[in-house]
Amino acid sequence: MRRHSWRTVILTVLLLSSIAVPPTTVRAAEACFQETGFCIQGRFLDYWTANGGLARNGYPLSVERRELLEDGKEYIVQYFERVRMELHPENAAPYDVLLGQFGRRIFTYRGGSLSPTDPLPGQHYFPETGHNLGGRFLTYWQANGGLAQFGYPLSEEQIDYGLGGVADRYQVQYFERARLEYHPENEGTPYAVLLGQFGREILAEQDLLAGDFGRLYVTDERVRARLGRPRAAAVEVPGALLTFERGTMLWRGDQHHIYALCGDERAGQLVVDGYARTVYFLDTWVEGQAPAEEPAPPPGRYSPQRGFGKIWREGSGARAAFQPPLPYVRDCLGYALTPAELGYRLAIQDFAHGWLLSSPDRRAVYVVIDASAKCCISGDYERIVLPPR
Repeated sequence: MRRHSWRTVILTVLLLSSIAVPPTTVRAAEACFQETGFCIQGRFLDYWTANGGLARNGYPLSVERRELLEDGKEYIVQYFERVRMELHPENAAPYDVLLGQFGRRIFTYRGGSLSPTDPLPGQHYFPETGHNLGGRFLTYWQANGGLAQFGYPLSEEQIDYGLGGVADRYQVQYFERARLEYHPENEGTPYAVLLGQFGREILAEQDLLAGDFGRLYVTDERVRARLGRPRAAAVEVPGALLTFERGTMLWRGDQHHIYALCGDERAGQLVVDGYARTVYFLDTWVEGQAPAEEPAPPPGRYSPQRGFGKIWREGSGARAAFQPPLPYVRDCLGYALTPAELGYRLAIQDFAHGWLLSSPDRRAVYVVIDASAKCCISGDYERIVLPPR
Protein backbone atom coordinates (compact mmCIF):
# COMPACT_ATOMS: atom_id res chain seq x y z
CA MET A 1 0.00 0.00 0.00
CA ARG A 2 1.32 3.49 -0.86
CA ARG A 3 2.39 5.77 2.01
CA HIS A 4 -0.38 8.39 1.55
CA SER A 5 -3.05 5.67 1.67
CA TRP A 6 -2.32 5.01 5.37
CA ARG A 7 -3.06 8.66 6.07
CA THR A 8 -6.31 8.30 4.17
CA VAL A 9 -7.31 5.32 6.34
CA ILE A 10 -6.52 7.18 9.56
CA LEU A 11 -8.50 10.26 8.52
CA THR A 12 -11.43 8.11 7.43
CA VAL A 13 -11.59 6.48 10.89
CA LEU A 14 -11.54 9.88 12.58
CA LEU A 15 -14.28 11.25 10.38
CA LEU A 16 -16.54 8.22 10.75
CA SER A 17 -16.23 8.40 14.51
CA SER A 18 -17.63 11.94 14.60
CA ILE A 19 -20.35 12.00 11.92
CA ALA A 20 -23.47 10.03 11.26
CA VAL A 21 -23.25 10.12 7.45
CA PRO A 22 -19.81 9.60 5.86
CA PRO A 23 -18.56 12.01 3.21
CA THR A 24 -18.61 10.81 -0.36
CA THR A 25 -14.87 11.32 -0.79
CA VAL A 26 -12.15 11.50 1.86
CA ARG A 27 -8.55 12.40 1.10
CA ALA A 28 -5.64 13.21 3.40
CA ALA A 29 -6.40 16.94 3.59
CA GLU A 30 -9.93 17.20 2.18
CA ALA A 31 -13.43 15.84 2.72
CA CYS A 32 -15.98 16.23 -0.09
CA PHE A 33 -19.76 15.71 -0.01
CA GLN A 34 -21.93 14.92 -3.02
CA GLU A 35 -24.99 16.03 -1.02
CA THR A 36 -23.97 19.68 -1.49
CA GLY A 37 -21.06 19.42 -3.92
CA PHE A 38 -18.56 21.17 -1.64
CA CYS A 39 -15.37 20.14 0.17
CA ILE A 40 -13.69 21.02 3.47
CA GLN A 41 -9.95 21.29 3.94
CA GLY A 42 -7.19 22.71 6.12
CA ARG A 43 -8.05 24.38 9.42
CA PHE A 44 -11.77 24.31 8.69
CA LEU A 45 -11.64 20.53 8.28
CA ASP A 46 -9.65 20.27 11.53
CA TYR A 47 -12.29 22.30 13.38
CA TRP A 48 -15.22 20.50 11.74
CA THR A 49 -13.80 17.08 12.67
CA ALA A 50 -12.90 18.04 16.25
CA ASN A 51 -16.22 19.76 16.97
CA GLY A 52 -18.98 17.31 16.18
CA GLY A 53 -18.55 16.84 12.44
CA LEU A 54 -21.72 16.58 10.39
CA ALA A 55 -24.18 16.32 13.30
CA ARG A 56 -23.15 19.62 14.89
CA ASN A 57 -21.98 21.66 11.92
CA GLY A 58 -23.84 20.24 8.93
CA TYR A 59 -22.72 19.89 5.33
CA PRO A 60 -20.55 22.57 3.68
CA LEU A 61 -22.61 25.03 1.61
CA SER A 62 -19.83 27.02 -0.05
CA VAL A 63 -16.18 27.03 -0.94
CA GLU A 64 -13.78 29.08 1.14
CA ARG A 65 -14.32 32.74 0.29
CA ARG A 66 -13.21 36.18 1.40
CA GLU A 67 -15.94 38.13 3.15
CA LEU A 68 -16.35 41.43 4.97
CA LEU A 69 -17.26 40.80 8.61
CA GLU A 70 -18.74 42.89 11.40
CA ASP A 71 -15.42 44.50 12.36
CA GLY A 72 -15.05 45.96 8.86
CA LYS A 73 -12.20 43.61 7.87
CA GLU A 74 -12.11 40.80 5.33
CA TYR A 75 -11.51 37.19 6.39
CA ILE A 76 -11.53 33.77 4.77
CA VAL A 77 -14.83 32.07 5.66
CA GLN A 78 -16.79 28.97 4.74
CA TYR A 79 -20.51 28.35 5.20
CA PHE A 80 -22.06 25.19 6.62
CA GLU A 81 -25.67 24.32 7.40
CA ARG A 82 -25.32 25.31 11.07
CA VAL A 83 -22.28 27.61 11.18
CA ARG A 84 -20.03 29.98 9.31
CA MET A 85 -16.40 29.24 10.06
CA GLU A 86 -14.03 32.21 10.02
CA LEU A 87 -10.25 32.05 9.83
CA HIS A 88 -8.72 34.60 12.24
CA PRO A 89 -4.93 34.40 11.76
CA GLU A 90 -4.46 37.04 14.46
CA ASN A 91 -5.51 34.43 17.06
CA ALA A 92 -3.44 31.49 18.24
CA ALA A 93 -4.87 28.00 17.64
CA PRO A 94 -7.40 26.68 18.44
CA TYR A 95 -9.07 30.11 18.38
CA ASP A 96 -7.84 30.95 14.90
CA VAL A 97 -11.13 29.39 13.73
CA LEU A 98 -14.23 31.13 15.11
CA LEU A 99 -17.93 30.86 14.36
CA GLY A 100 -19.80 33.67 12.61
CA GLN A 101 -22.23 35.86 14.55
CA PHE A 102 -25.35 33.95 13.50
CA GLY A 103 -26.96 34.18 16.93
CA ARG A 104 -26.83 37.96 17.13
CA ARG A 105 -28.16 38.33 13.60
CA ILE A 106 -31.10 35.92 13.93
CA PHE A 107 -31.96 37.25 17.42
CA THR A 108 -32.23 40.85 16.22
CA TYR A 109 -34.18 39.78 13.10
CA ARG A 110 -36.74 38.13 15.34
CA GLY A 111 -37.18 41.23 17.48
CA GLY A 112 -35.23 39.93 20.45
CA SER A 113 -34.61 42.40 23.26
CA LEU A 114 -31.03 42.88 24.43
CA SER A 115 -32.25 44.27 27.75
CA PRO A 116 -30.40 42.76 30.74
CA THR A 117 -32.05 40.55 33.35
CA ASP A 118 -31.26 39.80 37.00
CA PRO A 119 -28.94 36.98 38.10
CA LEU A 120 -30.62 33.63 38.76
CA PRO A 121 -29.56 31.26 41.54
CA GLY A 122 -27.56 28.27 40.37
CA GLN A 123 -26.67 29.84 37.01
CA HIS A 124 -23.63 31.66 35.68
CA TYR A 125 -24.41 35.36 35.19
CA PHE A 126 -22.65 37.46 32.54
CA PRO A 127 -22.71 41.15 33.49
CA GLU A 128 -21.32 42.02 30.04
CA THR A 129 -24.72 41.27 28.49
CA GLY A 130 -26.86 40.84 31.59
CA HIS A 131 -27.95 37.23 30.98
CA ASN A 132 -27.73 33.86 32.70
CA LEU A 133 -26.44 30.51 31.48
CA GLY A 134 -27.04 27.15 33.13
CA GLY A 135 -28.00 23.52 32.73
CA ARG A 136 -27.31 21.61 29.52
CA PHE A 137 -26.52 24.77 27.57
CA LEU A 138 -23.83 25.80 30.06
CA THR A 139 -22.34 22.29 29.89
CA TYR A 140 -22.24 22.39 26.08
CA TRP A 141 -20.88 25.96 26.03
CA GLN A 142 -18.04 25.09 28.42
CA ALA A 143 -17.14 21.83 26.66
CA ASN A 144 -17.00 23.30 23.15
CA GLY A 145 -14.93 26.46 23.35
CA GLY A 146 -16.97 28.72 25.62
CA LEU A 147 -16.64 32.47 25.19
CA ALA A 148 -14.07 32.36 22.39
CA GLN A 149 -16.27 30.18 20.18
CA PHE A 150 -19.82 31.21 21.01
CA GLY A 151 -19.56 34.63 22.63
CA TYR A 152 -21.73 35.95 25.46
CA PRO A 153 -25.39 34.96 25.92
CA LEU A 154 -27.81 37.47 24.38
CA SER A 155 -30.98 36.00 25.88
CA GLU A 156 -32.28 33.74 28.59
CA GLU A 157 -33.26 30.15 27.79
CA GLN A 158 -36.59 30.33 25.95
CA ILE A 159 -38.97 28.63 23.53
CA ASP A 160 -38.55 29.77 19.93
CA TYR A 161 -39.47 28.50 16.50
CA GLY A 162 -37.15 26.96 13.93
CA LEU A 163 -36.96 27.15 10.15
CA GLY A 164 -40.17 25.14 9.83
CA GLY A 165 -42.27 27.98 11.27
CA VAL A 166 -44.13 28.41 14.55
CA ALA A 167 -45.07 24.70 14.70
CA ASP A 168 -41.37 23.82 14.74
CA ARG A 169 -40.43 24.86 18.28
CA TYR A 170 -37.37 24.28 20.49
CA GLN A 171 -35.92 25.19 23.84
CA VAL A 172 -33.16 27.58 22.75
CA GLN A 173 -30.71 30.21 23.93
CA TYR A 174 -29.09 32.90 21.81
CA PHE A 175 -25.40 33.73 21.92
CA GLU A 176 -23.38 36.18 19.86
CA ARG A 177 -22.13 33.45 17.52
CA ALA A 178 -24.77 30.73 17.75
CA ARG A 179 -28.23 29.68 18.81
CA LEU A 180 -28.08 26.56 20.99
CA GLU A 181 -31.10 24.25 20.62
CA TYR A 182 -32.20 21.35 22.80
CA HIS A 183 -33.38 18.37 20.72
CA PRO A 184 -35.08 15.87 23.06
CA GLU A 185 -35.25 13.29 20.25
CA ASN A 186 -31.45 13.04 20.59
CA GLU A 187 -31.45 12.69 24.38
CA GLY A 188 -28.81 10.23 25.54
CA THR A 189 -26.50 11.03 22.61
CA PRO A 190 -23.83 13.75 22.22
CA TYR A 191 -26.28 15.57 19.92
CA ALA A 192 -29.03 16.57 22.34
CA VAL A 193 -27.73 20.13 22.01
CA LEU A 194 -27.19 21.39 18.47
CA LEU A 195 -26.49 24.70 16.79
CA GLY A 196 -29.37 26.33 14.91
CA GLN A 197 -29.42 25.49 11.20
CA PHE A 198 -29.17 29.03 9.79
CA GLY A 199 -26.25 28.64 7.40
CA ARG A 200 -28.32 28.66 4.19
CA GLU A 201 -30.33 31.65 5.39
CA ILE A 202 -27.32 33.83 6.21
CA LEU A 203 -25.42 32.72 3.08
CA ALA A 204 -28.36 33.72 0.86
CA GLU A 205 -28.49 37.12 2.56
CA GLN A 206 -24.75 37.69 2.26
CA ASP A 207 -24.95 37.05 -1.47
CA LEU A 208 -27.39 39.99 -1.74
CA LEU A 209 -25.02 42.41 0.01
CA ALA A 210 -22.32 44.28 -1.87
CA GLY A 211 -20.65 47.66 -2.17
CA ASP A 212 -21.33 50.53 0.21
CA PHE A 213 -24.78 49.20 1.14
CA GLY A 214 -23.34 45.82 2.07
CA ARG A 215 -20.52 47.36 4.08
CA LEU A 216 -22.91 49.58 6.06
CA TYR A 217 -25.35 46.74 6.71
CA VAL A 218 -22.75 44.21 7.83
CA THR A 219 -20.76 46.55 10.08
CA ASP A 220 -23.57 48.60 11.69
CA GLU A 221 -25.64 46.42 14.01
CA ARG A 222 -28.19 49.16 14.67
CA VAL A 223 -28.89 49.66 10.95
CA ARG A 224 -29.08 45.89 10.47
CA ALA A 225 -31.57 45.49 13.31
CA ARG A 226 -33.78 48.31 12.02
CA LEU A 227 -33.85 47.21 8.38
CA GLY A 228 -34.22 43.47 8.93
CA ARG A 229 -33.33 40.96 6.23
CA PRO A 230 -32.39 42.03 2.69
CA ARG A 231 -35.12 41.11 0.19
CA ALA A 232 -33.17 41.66 -3.01
CA ALA A 233 -29.83 42.87 -4.29
CA ALA A 234 -29.26 46.59 -4.78
CA VAL A 235 -30.33 48.02 -8.14
CA GLU A 236 -29.84 51.33 -9.92
CA VAL A 237 -32.99 53.12 -11.09
CA PRO A 238 -33.89 56.62 -12.33
CA GLY A 239 -34.02 58.92 -9.33
CA ALA A 240 -34.28 62.55 -8.30
CA LEU A 241 -33.72 64.60 -5.16
CA LEU A 242 -34.86 68.05 -4.06
CA THR A 243 -33.76 69.74 -0.84
CA PHE A 244 -36.19 71.86 1.19
CA GLU A 245 -35.95 74.19 4.14
CA ARG A 246 -36.86 71.37 6.51
CA GLY A 247 -36.15 68.17 4.66
CA THR A 248 -35.80 66.36 1.35
CA MET A 249 -37.96 64.70 -1.29
CA LEU A 250 -36.69 61.60 -3.11
CA TRP A 251 -38.16 60.05 -6.27
CA ARG A 252 -37.80 56.35 -7.06
CA GLY A 253 -38.43 56.11 -10.78
CA ASP A 254 -38.88 52.37 -11.22
CA GLN A 255 -41.93 52.34 -8.93
CA HIS A 256 -42.93 56.02 -9.16
CA HIS A 257 -42.67 56.45 -5.40
CA ILE A 258 -41.92 59.77 -3.72
CA TYR A 259 -40.53 59.85 -0.18
CA ALA A 260 -41.06 63.03 1.81
CA LEU A 261 -38.30 63.18 4.44
CA CYS A 262 -39.26 65.83 6.98
CA GLY A 263 -36.49 66.86 9.38
CA ASP A 264 -32.91 68.05 9.14
CA GLU A 265 -30.01 66.78 7.06
CA ARG A 266 -29.27 64.09 9.63
CA ALA A 267 -32.61 62.50 10.55
CA GLY A 268 -36.36 62.96 10.76
CA GLN A 269 -39.78 61.46 10.02
CA LEU A 270 -41.53 60.35 6.85
CA VAL A 271 -44.67 62.22 5.86
CA VAL A 272 -47.07 59.38 5.07
CA ASP A 273 -49.94 58.99 2.62
CA GLY A 274 -52.81 58.23 4.97
CA TYR A 275 -55.28 57.38 2.20
CA ALA A 276 -53.01 54.75 0.67
CA ARG A 277 -51.60 53.84 4.09
CA THR A 278 -48.02 53.96 2.80
CA VAL A 279 -44.85 55.75 3.90
CA TYR A 280 -44.46 57.08 0.35
CA PHE A 281 -46.66 58.91 -2.15
CA LEU A 282 -47.44 57.61 -5.62
CA ASP A 283 -46.19 60.01 -8.28
CA THR A 284 -49.23 60.72 -10.50
CA TRP A 285 -47.87 63.78 -12.26
CA VAL A 286 -47.81 63.52 -16.09
CA GLU A 287 -45.48 65.30 -18.48
CA GLY A 288 -46.97 68.58 -19.74
CA GLN A 289 -49.27 69.07 -16.76
CA ALA A 290 -49.37 72.81 -15.96
CA PRO A 291 -48.01 73.83 -12.54
CA ALA A 292 -50.47 75.26 -10.06
CA GLU A 293 -50.61 79.02 -9.65
CA GLU A 294 -49.70 80.33 -6.23
CA PRO A 295 -48.15 83.36 -4.55
CA ALA A 296 -44.47 83.95 -5.14
CA PRO A 297 -42.19 82.22 -2.59
CA PRO A 298 -39.85 84.21 -0.33
CA PRO A 299 -36.57 85.45 -1.88
CA GLY A 300 -34.07 82.64 -2.36
CA ARG A 301 -36.79 79.99 -2.03
CA TYR A 302 -38.72 78.08 -4.70
CA SER A 303 -41.99 76.25 -5.21
CA PRO A 304 -41.24 72.67 -6.37
CA GLN A 305 -42.53 71.56 -9.76
CA ARG A 306 -43.41 68.35 -11.56
CA GLY A 307 -44.15 65.31 -9.36
CA PHE A 308 -42.53 66.82 -6.28
CA GLY A 309 -44.65 69.94 -6.68
CA LYS A 310 -47.89 67.98 -7.05
CA ILE A 311 -47.27 66.02 -3.84
CA TRP A 312 -46.04 69.18 -2.07
CA ARG A 313 -49.35 70.93 -2.82
CA GLU A 314 -51.79 68.03 -2.62
CA GLY A 315 -50.20 65.43 -0.33
CA SER A 316 -51.81 66.96 2.68
CA GLY A 317 -51.52 64.28 5.27
CA ALA A 318 -54.77 62.57 4.26
CA ARG A 319 -55.61 59.97 6.88
CA ALA A 320 -58.13 57.51 8.20
CA ALA A 321 -60.44 58.84 10.90
CA PHE A 322 -58.75 56.90 13.70
CA GLN A 323 -55.24 58.14 12.90
CA PRO A 324 -53.63 61.11 14.66
CA PRO A 325 -53.29 64.32 12.60
CA LEU A 326 -50.46 64.22 10.08
CA PRO A 327 -48.62 67.30 8.80
CA TYR A 328 -49.12 68.60 5.31
CA VAL A 329 -46.11 67.83 3.13
CA ARG A 330 -45.81 71.55 2.34
CA ASP A 331 -46.09 72.63 5.97
CA CYS A 332 -43.54 70.10 7.10
CA LEU A 333 -40.92 70.63 4.40
CA GLY A 334 -41.22 74.35 3.70
CA TYR A 335 -40.00 75.75 0.38
CA ALA A 336 -37.39 74.23 -1.92
CA LEU A 337 -33.83 75.55 -1.81
CA THR A 338 -33.22 75.13 -5.58
CA PRO A 339 -35.51 75.80 -8.55
CA ALA A 340 -35.34 72.23 -9.91
CA GLU A 341 -34.70 68.73 -8.65
CA LEU A 342 -31.42 66.92 -9.26
CA GLY A 343 -31.80 63.82 -11.41
CA TYR A 344 -29.38 60.93 -10.90
CA ARG A 345 -28.98 57.17 -10.97
CA LEU A 346 -30.42 56.16 -7.62
CA ALA A 347 -29.00 53.01 -6.00
CA ILE A 348 -31.67 51.39 -3.85
CA GLN A 349 -32.00 48.14 -1.92
CA ASP A 350 -35.16 46.69 -0.40
CA PHE A 351 -35.18 45.21 3.11
CA ALA A 352 -37.87 43.70 5.30
CA HIS A 353 -38.52 46.98 7.12
CA GLY A 354 -37.32 49.67 4.72
CA TRP A 355 -34.81 50.73 2.12
CA LEU A 356 -31.28 51.99 1.61
CA LEU A 357 -31.04 54.84 -0.93
CA SER A 358 -27.92 56.54 -2.25
CA SER A 359 -27.25 60.26 -2.30
CA PRO A 360 -26.38 61.82 -5.68
CA ASP A 361 -22.66 61.96 -4.88
CA ARG A 362 -22.70 58.42 -3.32
CA ARG A 363 -21.02 59.82 -0.21
CA ALA A 364 -24.06 59.23 2.00
CA VAL A 365 -26.85 56.68 2.41
CA TYR A 366 -30.45 57.34 3.39
CA VAL A 367 -31.76 54.66 5.75
CA VAL A 368 -35.54 54.83 5.26
CA ILE A 369 -37.63 52.80 7.73
CA ASP A 370 -41.24 51.68 7.26
CA ALA A 371 -42.47 51.10 10.81
CA SER A 372 -46.08 50.29 9.87
CA ALA A 373 -45.61 46.57 10.53
CA LYS A 374 -45.01 47.31 14.21
CA CYS A 375 -47.78 49.81 14.79
CA CYS A 376 -49.87 52.37 12.97
CA ILE A 377 -48.53 53.71 9.70
CA SER A 378 -45.34 55.65 10.34
CA GLY A 379 -41.72 55.85 9.32
CA ASP A 380 -38.47 57.69 9.78
CA TYR A 381 -35.16 58.24 8.07
CA GLU A 382 -31.50 58.76 8.85
CA ARG A 383 -28.79 60.09 6.54
CA ILE A 384 -25.45 58.37 7.21
CA VAL A 385 -22.24 59.79 5.77
CA LEU A 386 -20.07 56.92 4.56
CA PRO A 387 -16.46 56.74 5.77
CA PRO A 388 -13.73 57.08 3.12
CA ARG A 389 -12.84 53.76 1.48
